[in-house]
Amino acid sequence: MLTAFRSCSSSLHFTHHTLSLHPLRKPLGFKPYFLIYSSFPAKPFSQRSLFLSIPLVNPGSLAAMASRPSAFDLLMSNASKKKSEQKQQKPSPKKRKTPTPIITSQNFAPISVKEPDSAQIKEAQLENDMKNDDSSKIKDAQLGKSEEAVVKKPKVAITPDESLLELKDKAASFDPKKAAYWGKGQRVPFMFVAKALDAISKESGRIAITAIVCNMLRTVMETTPEDLVAVVYLLANRIAPAHEGLELGIGDASIIKALSEACGTKEAQIKKQYKELGDLGLVAKASRSSQSLMRKPEALTVVKVFDTFRLIAKESGKDSQEKKKNHIKALLVAATDCEPQYLIRLLQAKLRIGLAEQTLLAALGHAAVYADKQSSTPANIDSSLEEAAKIVKQVYSVIPVYDKIIPALRADGVWDLPKTCSFSPGVPVGPMLAKPTKGVSEILDKFQDIEFTCEYKYDGERAQIHYMEDGSVEIYSRNAERNTGKYPDVVDAISRFKRPSVTSFVLDCEIVAFDREKKKILPFQVLSTRARKNVVLSEIKVGVCIYAFDILYINGQPLLQAQLDSRRQQPFLRSTLKILENSYNSIPMTSTRGIKKLSHNTHCK
Repeated sequence: MLTAFRSCSSSLHFTHHTLSLHPLRKPLGFKPYFLIYSSFPAKPFSQRSLFLSIPLVNPGSLAAMASRPSAFDLLMSNASKKKSEQKQQKPSPKKRKTPTPIITSQNFAPISVKEPDSAQIKEAQLENDMKNDDSSKIKDAQLGKSEEAVVKKPKVAITPDESLLELKDKAASFDPKKAAYWGKGQRVPFMFVAKALDAISKESGRIAITAIVCNMLRTVMETTPEDLVAVVYLLANRIAPAHEGLELGIGDASIIKALSEACGTKEAQIKKQYKELGDLGLVAKASRSSQSLMRKPEALTVVKVFDTFRLIAKESGKDSQEKKKNHIKALLVAATDCEPQYLIRLLQAKLRIGLAEQTLLAALGHAAVYADKQSSTPANIDSSLEEAAKIVKQVYSVIPVYDKIIPALRADGVWDLPKTCSFSPGVPVGPMLAKPTKGVSEILDKFQDIEFTCEYKYDGERAQIHYMEDGSVEIYSRNAERNTGKYPDVVDAISRFKRPSVTSFVLDCEIVAFDREKKKILPFQVLSTRARKNVVLSEIKVGVCIYAFDILYINGQPLLQAQLDSRRQQPFLRSTLKILENSYNSIPMTSTRGIKKLSHNTHCK
């Protein structure tokens, strides 16, 4: 089999031609058992073909040619000759030259060897020591610099999961510096809050939850105290005090749409998962974890999330729902790990972690005690923590505004908090709520021979009426929600019939539905038919009557520290407003020590 080469279009192709040869015949110029590989340049043979063929010769010629040396033999013999000639020209590296003989003379002068002077020896040694000393100093300096560089090398920041382990430590042995994985003065990462919320959700004991929240707040106080207000508001699942009426105003439909666009998932799929899991936060976590982004967005911070929430709440007018959805989408795109889960839960106002606001207030008091290292010693730390928690809860009931409590706490400490955060009109006081009992006998067993007051319970709505020195009126519910727009008739009555001597006051009242024609109190169901917002005075169909049972503030003087009996004296309450027929009245009060007087003269029309 003989192979011919064809070069076409810059590539080599092989074609096979069959050639029948006699066993004694040999190809011209070749010897058996040697392979010659040839390559051809592409350009000279492009667009043309090259065939190598060997002419057939007769056997006699082949026999004659076989005795001659082949071209290959000639080529190899010439190469070996040239190589041997080159070796002969080069001197052998192993061959040593004959040394030149040294001619000596018999008449040579003796060489005198002079011993060095001792002073010269000392001088040389001193010079050598100085050189060695300088080199050692240079080495020591270089070593010192390297050691200094090692000492000044910044510590590698811990991970969020390692920070979470630190937060679970006991409050007494907790070190805030070890739990922070961001620099001092830098914004607190939202991941820090999300991880803490996730850890709280796995705890069931109040003490363990309080410790985690306390350690969390202490870490923020140590690194970025200016972020403490935003952190506390998020832990309380609020964006503003309740009386400001600032709400997110977002439904599940808007959240699902934003989640669908942020994760690139169809809304139907989101709704299906929501139905299966029952928690839109878990759906968000699963959807975001399965999505990868080309460009990693900037990490979320607590302040960024809190400010965005407030921005969402303030969006109004045309396309407000679209703008709210875009704000939510931007947060979800930047969220990672468990952040989407708690972003959604915060937007829904459903944290589902068992963190009550009273526990948060206690943890805030504990954190303030640990932050103030001079306020207590290990011997009395337990009593200090208990007292601090009590103070913070009491102050919050008087002024439920974290924007005022936390700056005062940072500036003056927890022990002076009641002095720096006092009650004033315009901010609703937390109401003292009733506690149900199984019967009258249980009350008598608890009070025994102690005098107590009793009154008629009206079936209406709790209201706290604030009259400010500028003449404005605000009405708040038992949950500190602003109800001024719901009762314009009450605002009008108070403004018109206030006594001239009264410049400001705060009344604790019960607003009930009232039929003026029949002079009869109506059930609560009738009162609930009134619109909740933007009620027009001329369109009111259900009249109301105010029954006041306590006064908390009058003419710039807080009365919260006064005894209940002194506050509820009839002349004191009646001096605030003129008694209006079918509009305002005070609830009569009676004092008793036994069950016989309990039902006597306790009802007022």
